Amino acid sequence: MLRQLASFGVVGSCATLLHVAVAWLLIEQAALDGFLANAYGAAAAFSVSYLGNARITFATGREPWSGAVRYLGVTLVSLALSTAILALTQRCGMPTYAYAVIVVVIVPPATFLLAKFWAFQQPRQQD
Repeated sequence: MLRQLASFGVVGSCATLLHVAVAWLLIEQAALDGFLANAYGAAAAFSVSYLGNARITFATGREPWSGAVRYLGVTLVSLALSTAILALTQRCGMPTYAYAVIVVVIVPPATFLLAKFWAFQQPRQQD
């Protein structure tokens, strides 16, 4: 479990930083709508997150994309959560960096739990 947490932290940090960086740049530099920019950020992070977690963190041993549909569900929940955080920070008049900080603190732990106990859950062996 400790190895999984550490690995998930590294993979998740890379994916989260990519997500937030893409969203932030699109909001601040391209003046793109925050919600659309957030969706682009999540899409950019999906491959890094899925492959890193399937191959390294949870080492399922399955075909590379066999758990992708479930992990897409995890990603969509994470996107909904980060979108809600964006809406809250914008409604409260907070700066974009506040959105980034809150997302980094809340979204990865929620994603770990969903990934471990649902998306990458090992099938129970028949006795």
